Amino acid sequence: MKKNNELWSSARNTDIIQLLKSLGHYPTKTKEKEAWFLSPLRSETQASFIVSKTKNLWYDFGLSKGGNSIDLIMNLKSCNFQEALNFLKNPQFSFSFNPPAQISHEPKIKLLKTSHFISNALQDYIMQRGIPIRLASRFLEEVTYKVRSGIYFSLGLKNHKNGWELRNAYFKTVIPPKSYTHICWNHTSLCITEGMFDFLSLGVLEKESFEKMDHVILNSLACVPQLMGLLPSYSKIYLYLDNDPAGDRMTSYLLEHFAQAIDLRYRFYPHKDLNEKLCHVRRENTL
Repeated sequence: MKKNNELWSSARNTDIIQLLKSLGHYPTKTKEKEAWFLSPLRSETQASFIVSKTKNLWYDFGLSKGGNSIDLIMNLKSCNFQEALNFLKNPQFSFSFNPPAQISHEPKIKLLKTSHFISNALQDYIMQRGIPIRLASRFLEEVTYKVRSGIYFSLGLKNHKNGWELRNAYFKTVIPPKSYTHICWNHTSLCITEGMFDFLSLGVLEKESFEKMDHVILNSLACVPQLMGLLPSYSKIYLYLDNDPAGDRMTSYLLEHFAQAIDLRYRFYPHKDLNEKLCHVRRENTL
C-alpha cells in the first residue's frame, strides 16, 4: 500500500509542461503563470489548452475537462488509472514539478483599505475611458494596497471570491483570489463581458437594456470554467467578448456548449472591444 501511494504521489507530481514537451507538444504562448498549447487531445489550429505553472494543472477549453498529470495520460493514452501510473514511472518522464520560488512568505499584494470615495486622479482616468463618474461609482471602489514597500491606489472591482480586480492608468493586477464578478439583479438574461471597462461601456452604449440583464465580468478568460454551474440557470446569454483570437475561441466554445448563448460582438465591430468603441464614439462626437 505504501509503495502504491508513493507511486501515485510521484506520478501526480510530474511536471505537465515538461511531460508534454517530451511527448512532442510545445507551448504556443508562455506567460508568467501559464502556458498555452494546441490541444494534445484533439485537432485544433488555435491554442485552447492551458497549463498552470503554479498549480501544475491542465484544462482543455474545447473539451471542458482538465486535471493533473495522471488525468492527462489517461485521456491522452485512453488508459485506466493503473496504466497511467505505470506509464509515468518510466524514467524518461521523471520531471518533478517545483512551484515558482517565492521571494517572500508575505503576499505580494496586500489590501490596506477600500473606499467609495474615488480620488480626482482616478476620476480623470475613468473619464479618459469615456465612462461617466456616476456610473463607475455604482460598481467600483478606490482600493489602497501595498506592493512590497510601496503604497498604491487603483480602481477596484470586487470579484465572486472576494478578491479585487485592480486598474489604474499605469497598472493592472489582482488582489487574490482571481475570479469573475457577478452582478445579479435576478433577471433571466445574462450579459458576459471580459473586463470592468467593457461592462461599464455597455452601460453607456446600451443603457436601455443594461439594467434589464444580470452581468458577468470575466476579469480573465481563464475564469470561464468557474461559470459552468451558473450559466445553465439563464434563458439567454449575450456574449460581448473581445474581437481577437482569444475572444473568438472562447465565444465559439460558449456557443457550442450553451444553446441559449448569442454572439453580439458585431455590435462593436470593427473595434476590439466595447470600450474601444465607446472611446471612438466620444471622439467622433467632439469633432
